Amino acid sequence: MVDVSSCPQSSIIYDEVRGEYICTETGEVLEERLVDVGPEWRSFEVISDTGRVRGSEPVTSKVHDYGLSTTIDEHSYEGRKLNELNKSSRILSREKKLVKALQLTNSIINRLNLPNSDLIKNEVGMIVNKLYRKNIIKKKNMRAMIAAVIITALKNHNIPLNTREILNLCQVTQREAWKALLKIHRDSGERIRLNVVDPISYVRQYSCILEVAPETESLAMKLVTTAKNSGITSGKGPQGIAAAALYIASILMNEKQTQQNISEKLGVTEVTLRNRYRDLIEGLDILVEL
Repeated sequence: MVDVSSCPQSSIIYDEVRGEYICTETGEVLEERLVDVGPEWRSFEVISDTGRVRGSEPVTSKVHDYGLSTTIDEHSYEGRKLNELNKSSRILSREKKLVKALQLTNSIINRLNLPNSDLIKNEVGMIVNKLYRKNIIKKKNMRAMIAAVIITALKNHNIPLNTREILNLCQVTQREAWKALLKIHRDSGERIRLNVVDPISYVRQYSCILEVAPETESLAMKLVTTAKNSGITSGKGPQGIAAAALYIASILMNEKQTQQNISEKLGVTEVTLRNRYRDLIEGLDILVEL
C-alpha cells in the first residue's frame, strides 16, 4: 500500500477490473488486489454504466430455495440435459410438497391480476414457507391454507379483494378457509395480523366496475369517510359499505343504479346492500328520494 497523502482525494479513482485505487495525477497505484464484497452487477451499455442491474435475481420467497439456484439456458441439447439435472438436484424429495404449494400460490395470485403482485407473492411465500417448516401444511389442507394466507396478505396491504373469486380459484369453501386460518393461529405459534380493508379502496374499484361519473365516486368517498368518522362502519364489511355508498351517491347525483344491477356486478347480495344502505341513510341523516 502506498502513502495516499501526496494525492488529492478528488484525484483517486477505483479500477473495478483490476481492483486497484489509482491516482490520476501521478498514475500511481495506491492500493491493489482489493476484493469487492458488494453485489454483483452487470451492464450491457457500452457508453454508460449508470443503468446497471444485479447480475442475479434478488432473494425471494416465491420459490422454495429463495431464488438462489442457477438457471441454465435450454437452447442447446446439453443445456436442456444440464437443466434437468440441476432441477432434480435442487428439489429434495421432502421439499416437493413445498414446491407444489408455492407453484399453486403463484398461479392463483397471477390469475387475480393484483397490483404489486410480486409483493404479495413474496409475503404469501414467506408465510407458506414458515407453515411448511412447522409441518402445518398438509396435502389435504393445502388449498385452504393458501386461500387463508392470500386473503390475509391482501387485507394487510389494504388491497380490495373478491373473497369468492379467491375461494373459487383455490377450490375451497369459506368454512374450509376459515378453519385453515384458525389452524394457522393455533398451531404456528405466531398470530398472523389480519387487518380490515378500508371501504374507500372498494369505492375506487367498484366505481370502475359500475362506470359511474367522477362526481358520483367523489360523493361516495365523502359518505364513507363521514360514516367511518361517525363509527357507523364499525363491525360491518367494507364491500357492503362501499356498494351502499355508491348506490346512495348515484341516486343523489341522478345517476340511478338499481340494487339488482349493483348486486350482480359487485358480488354483494341485495340483502347486504339494503342493510348497509339503511345504516348509512339513518346514521348520516340523508334524505333520499327513490
